[in-house]
Amino acid sequence: MNAHGLRQHWSRRPALHFALIGALALGVYRAWIALAPDDATRRGSIVVSEQDRRDMEAEFRARWGMAPSAAQSGALVNQAVEEELLYRAARSLALDFQDASVKRRLFEKARALNLRPTGGNTDAAQEAAALGLDDDIVIRRLLAEKMRLLLQQDGNDGSISDAEVAAYLEQNRQRFLQPETVTLTQVFLSADKRGAAVTEAAVAARAALGAQPPSPVSARLSDPFPLGTRFSYTAGQLTGRFGKPFADRVLALPAHEWSPPIASPYGLHLVWVEEHRAAQLPSLDDVRAPIRLAIIKERDARNLQRGLTQLRGLYDVRVEDDTPDS
Repeated sequence: MNAHGLRQHWSRRPALHFALIGALALGVYRAWIALAPDDATRRGSIVVSEQDRRDMEAEFRARWGMAPSAAQSGALVNQAVEEELLYRAARSLALDFQDASVKRRLFEKARALNLRPTGGNTDAAQEAAALGLDDDIVIRRLLAEKMRLLLQQDGNDGSISDAEVAAYLEQNRQRFLQPETVTLTQVFLSADKRGAAVTEAAVAARAALGAQPPSPVSARLSDPFPLGTRFSYTAGQLTGRFGKPFADRVLALPAHEWSPPIASPYGLHLVWVEEHRAAQLPSLDDVRAPIRLAIIKERDARNLQRGLTQLRGLYDVRVEDDTPDS
C-alpha cells in the first residue's frame, strides 16, 4: 500500500482514530499519575464551602420542590468534588487542546464579544482563551466528560469471552431467569352473554369435549374472547389478565386433558394445557449481547471509580461546615 492509499485507509477508519487517541491519552494519564507528587497539597486544594453547599441545596429545592436529605446533600457535595477533580485533570492533561467542541464554544463567546481576529475562527478561539473565557461552565462540563470517558478505559482490547458471559449469567440468575410459562387452549363461556345459564352451558360443553384435544369442534363451542382461545402466558401474565384464583388453578392443571369449569371475572373457562415450561435460564446466544453490555458498563464504572480515587489523592480536598457544635 502506497502512502496515498495508507492515508485514505486511515481517513476511512474514524473508530481506529478514537481508539489510538484514547490509548495515547490513557498512557499520558498514567504517566502523569506516576509522576504526581506524594504531597497532595502541592497540587492545590479543592474546597467546598458552606455557601457552595447552600447553593447546591437551593438548586435542588428549585428543581425538585423539596429540600435534599442529608444523604442527598452529601451526594451533591461529592458530585461537585468529582466534577472539579475531572476538570482539573483534563486541563492538566491538555484535553482541551484542539478539541472541536471547546474551540466552538470559545468562538461563540468571542463572537458575542465582537472579537474579530484576522486569522478567523481559530484565532478568535485562541484570543477568547487568552482572555480567560475558557473558564466556562460549558467547557468545564465538556472537559470533565472527556476525562470521565478516559478514566473508564482500562487499556485492554475490550474482549469478553463466553466463559465471562456464562459466569455473569450464573451470578445474575434472578435477573435473566425466564419465568414459568403455560401454553393453553380454552373454551370460553361468557357470563355477560349467557347470564345465569353460564354454569349449565359450561357443564354441557365439558361433556361434549370428552377426552378429545382441541379442534375446530371445540373452537365452535367457545364464545368470542378478546385475548383469543390459545396463548402462552407466565404466571404473572395469567394473574394480571384473569386474577390469581384462575392463575393458581391453571398452573396446577395436568397437561393434555380438559379441566372442569374455572371461573374468572369474564365467565367460565374450560382449559386444555398443552405445555408447562418450568422457569429456566436462557441460552448464551439469547443473552450474549445484553450481558456483554452489562459487563462493559460494570468495568467502566469500576475503572472510573478507581481513577477518581487516584485523582482525589492528588489534591487536598476539604468540605467546610460552619454548623455550630451543639
